[in-house]
Amino acid sequence: MARSVGIVAGGGVLALMLGVLAGWQPVALVALLLAVLLGWGLWTPERLNYTLLAVLFFVPATASLGYPVEPVWVILLAAVLITLYGRLQRYHPSTPLLSSAMAGLLLPAVCLLAALANWSRPQDLVSALVPLVSYGIITWHLVDEARRDPDGVRRLARAVAWFGVPLAILSIYQRVSGTWPVLDQFAIDEGFTASAGPGRSVGTMGHPIVYGTYCMLVICIALTMRGRLWQIPFAAGAIGLLLSGSRSAWIGTACALAIWYLALERKFTRRGVLTALSFVAVGGGLVFFGPKPIQDAVTILRDRLTNLTGSSSATARYRRTGEAWSGVWHDLGTVLSGHGPEAHVRFFQQFSVGDGLAPTFDNTYLTLWYDFGLVALLVLVALMVLPLFRFRSLAARMIILGFAVQIWFFDVYLWPAAAATLILAAGIAVADSAAPKPTTPASPGPHPSHLVLLR
Repeated sequence: MARSVGIVAGGGVLALMLGVLAGWQPVALVALLLAVLLGWGLWTPERLNYTLLAVLFFVPATASLGYPVEPVWVILLAAVLITLYGRLQRYHPSTPLLSSAMAGLLLPAVCLLAALANWSRPQDLVSALVPLVSYGIITWHLVDEARRDPDGVRRLARAVAWFGVPLAILSIYQRVSGTWPVLDQFAIDEGFTASAGPGRSVGTMGHPIVYGTYCMLVICIALTMRGRLWQIPFAAGAIGLLLSGSRSAWIGTACALAIWYLALERKFTRRGVLTALSFVAVGGGLVFFGPKPIQDAVTILRDRLTNLTGSSSATARYRRTGEAWSGVWHDLGTVLSGHGPEAHVRFFQQFSVGDGLAPTFDNTYLTLWYDFGLVALLVLVALMVLPLFRFRSLAARMIILGFAVQIWFFDVYLWPAAAATLILAAGIAVADSAAPKPTTPASPGPHPSHLVLLR
């Protein structure tokens, strides 16, 4: 009895404190509730992984709540601290500290060595290496988690895909209203508002290209890893991909789907053909007879596809690629070790290309080569290519290939949500490869992780 009274009294006091805090300082109350939620999310290693990916994928890098630094650094710092806490939870004296899961740290190590040949300001080195080191640490954690609990990482991947459903609803609202709620109000730059990307949706990512990357991930996970009602996240990913208006994400997704199709053992089945025809019929009906927002979205899609090489963004990329290519081949030293950390930033500070777009080369490979040289570029390519042959996960192969194609059209380094796509692919690759093989003869058909849409 006394214990029950104590619980009720304690709850009453807590409610009173929260009420006073809400009336006195609402922001403090929100901060307190977020802290409690974060504590709950970090309580177990399994919850921590969900919290980690939520921070990486769904906290916008384009909106600031008054941070003393740019939001991307806050996201990276939070993600690294969560990751290190997760490593501490898993720590055991008998477990070797070094493992192959730390291969992602090879890229910043090579970049550091290359930077010694082109030393500039220490802050440039820090700005260039912090994202790469952060992604390497997070990959180390997620790959190790995939080895410990393959099923847990697969559930994690499906959860990330299912979150695409509310984001698709949000993207529809963004398309209908022509605004990006919250993101517009707290954008760090006018270029990250709806006025800069008319007719395009961004989810919570703050940029249509990054949202397109996420939608590509959702499609690949839903199509290959399945799960109950997998068609729902698949459709949500397809809707979001369309509304993002990201041609690079469309191209990456097309390449990923080509890998999926080539992996099919039975490329045509009666059920598959009927399913495909039903999707085409429904899609065609929406295109010709659907509501105005859908027809407007289709018009934007048609315009972006018909002007694929002649748009302002395409011509800007041609010019930027030419500038980067000329800088890379300036001499043997720039070919091998680049121009130094953040050299591409200094280039756009000194020379104007006159197109009014973001000061980047819009090509992840060229940016890395321009800053750190050919050896660093080869390491990045190897880190993406080797898993394609080392692991047997169709989902991971689709995601990695689609990602590798898409980052030809934008710089990924300061977009945690985009980089998290490759990180999650690494975890999926290890998790699928760690799955036990069936002990009884399987019926003819693809591996369960390769179940296909057209069946």
